[in-house]
Amino acid sequence: MFKGKVVLNQKESESIYLLGIEASKSILKSFQPGQFLKIKINERMDPLIPRPFTIHALKENTVYILYQVVGKGTKALSKIKKGEIIEFLGPLGKPFPRLKNYLICAGGIGIAGFGFLLQKSMKKRKFYPPEKIFYGARTRTELVRLSFLKNFNIPIEVATDDGSKGYKGFITDIVEMELKKNPKPVLACGPKKMLKKIAEIGEKYRIKTYLVMETFLACGIGFCKGCVVPLKKGNYAHLCIDGPTFLAEEIEFEFLS
Repeated sequence: MFKGKVVLNQKESESIYLLGIEASKSILKSFQPGQFLKIKINERMDPLIPRPFTIHALKENTVYILYQVVGKGTKALSKIKKGEIIEFLGPLGKPFPRLKNYLICAGGIGIAGFGFLLQKSMKKRKFYPPEKIFYGARTRTELVRLSFLKNFNIPIEVATDDGSKGYKGFITDIVEMELKKNPKPVLACGPKKMLKKIAEIGEKYRIKTYLVMETFLACGIGFCKGCVVPLKKGNYAHLCIDGPTFLAEEIEFEFLS
């Protein structure tokens, strides 16, 4: 475990926060888009297991995590103050696949991991920028970090379930409209229901779709077998070491239900 100092823990919406952890540059230089950290919330026994969070952005000696308060662990994290020291393990998992001429589809907090990808893609070495970003949420207040995303000058289309901003309906609706006209690979992260729909669209139009998965993570190194993802060929993959990004056609659809 590494130690870092909290330099920011800022509320972005009613339930979404941006956490900044200052750490050694020698640690941060190995981080790649698509990887994640496990953060130890506090010294108490509850919550015991460090929580996994995708890397949202990196600036100089600070790594940023965008997270949503959904349970005991993230609620405890939201209470941490600037200046406190926390422990983290990482980077864990494999980076995003290196795609060209692709689309990003993010649902809700699924946008978190794509900020770092955009940062890296501006250098056009190991990672390339997407042609367009599709970003959906339940309502406009949950569309966080839009100003940050707009800095990269990549077209962004948004959708909200209630129609308070952008297209009224699911983000997968406008992704499918786009793919009908211009088929290309999709890199998606969001709720399982959204990922399943993206997988179905990819199959329908014979498009490669890559899904960033989430499941229970304990050890983060493939030892505990708690994060296995069932594959269509009958065996399993470990999300923590084989993922978290998988080719949709390889995943057993029942896992996405």
